[in-house]
Amino acid sequence: MKLAIIVARYGREVLGGAETLARELATHLPRPEFEVDVLTTCAINLDTWRNELPEGAATLDGVPVRRFPIDHRFRDAARFRQLQFQFGTQQPASRDDEDAWIEHSAHSPALYAYLAQHGPEYDYLIFVPYLFGPTLYGTSLWPERSVIWPCLHDEPFARFLQVKLMLEACRGLLFITEPERQLALRQLGIRQPRAEVVGLGVDDFTGRAERFRQKFGISEPFMLYAGRFDSTKNLLELFNFFSDYQHQQPSDLKLVLLGGGPLTPPARSDIATLGFVSDEDKCDAFAAATVVCQPSLWESFSIVLMEAWLAGKPVLVHGDCDVTRDHVRRSHGGLYYATFDEFAGALDWLLSHPVGRAQLGQQGRAYVRREYAWPSVIDRFRQALRAWQAEP
Repeated sequence: MKLAIIVARYGREVLGGAETLARELATHLPRPEFEVDVLTTCAINLDTWRNELPEGAATLDGVPVRRFPIDHRFRDAARFRQLQFQFGTQQPASRDDEDAWIEHSAHSPALYAYLAQHGPEYDYLIFVPYLFGPTLYGTSLWPERSVIWPCLHDEPFARFLQVKLMLEACRGLLFITEPERQLALRQLGIRQPRAEVVGLGVDDFTGRAERFRQKFGISEPFMLYAGRFDSTKNLLELFNFFSDYQHQQPSDLKLVLLGGGPLTPPARSDIATLGFVSDEDKCDAFAAATVVCQPSLWESFSIVLMEAWLAGKPVLVHGDCDVTRDHVRRSHGGLYYATFDEFAGALDWLLSHPVGRAQLGQQGRAYVRREYAWPSVIDRFRQALRAWQAEP
C-alpha cells in the first residue's frame, strides 16, 4: 500500500503532538507492506512559518521526505494573528472571518501543485492534523483518497463550516481516542460513516533520575511540565495555581519546565525553566519528576502523559479536558482538578503518599503498554485502511 503523509511541519526539531504522530507513524509503518513518502514544508516555527529547512527531497530516519516552501507573498500574518486572538478569546466572529483565517494561514502552492499532479500515485493521502494550510487546502484536491487524522480539540477552529465540510468529504477519519471521535461525531455533528479510533504508538524508554538531578542541579521534589510555552496550553493558570500553592504552604517543591514558545514563564526561584533539552535529558527528567502536570484544556491525545506513565510517574491533569481526564480514569494513573482547591488537594496527596504515587505511576505504565504499543496501533490502522479500500 502506497501512502503519502502530509503534515505542515516535519522533523526531530519540530515540537508538537500531531507532528510527532506523523513522524512516528512514518518511521514505524512496516516495509514493504507500506511504501511511505512524507510531503511537508520548509518551516519549523509555528509562529513565523519561516522557510528554514532546504527545499527538495531528503531522507530522515529512512523515510523519503519532500519539502516545499511556504509562500508568504499573499499572506497577511498580522491579520491572521488578529483573527487567531479573536477566535481564541471567544469573541464574536463571522463566516467571512473564518474564511479569512484559513486564507491567511501558512500555505504552500508548490505542495498543492505536487499533490495535484502526483495524488493518484498513492492509495491514500494521510493528512495530519486538520488545523493547518496543507490539510485545509490539500484535501480538496483528491478527497476520495484523503484520510484525515485531525487531532481534534474542542476549539473554535473545529467548528468552522469549511472544516466540517472537509471532514465530511474525505475518505475517512482516524482518531487517537474515543472522546476525540465523540467530539467529532456528536458534539460537532460531523456526518462521516468512516471514523475509526486507532490510537497513537509510544516507544518505551529508560531514564536516569540521578543523572538529570546532577546535570541540572535539582535536588528538590518537582512537578514537571513538558511542552509548548503558550497560553493555549493553559499555562497561565498553572503558574497562578503553583504560586498560590507555594504561598499558602511554602515548601521546597519546584516547578520544572521543558520546551519553549512565545509565553515567558515567571522569574521565580522555585520555577526552573530549562528550555529545549536532548531526548536523553527529557527521558531523565521524567524519571526524576515527582509528578507530571498537563494543564491543557485542548488535547487530542497528550504524548506527555504517556511518557510520564512509561517512566512510572503519576500525572495531574485538568478535569475540563475530556481526553486527558478519560486517560486518567481508564488508567487509574493520576488525578485531575478544575479549581485551585482541587489542584492543591491533589498535589498535597501526591506529595505526601509516596507509595500511592508509585502505584498510580505503575498503573499508568501498564495502561500505555497495553493500549498504545506500536504493533497494536498499526494493526488498527491497517484494518481501517483496508476496509475503506474495499468499499466502492
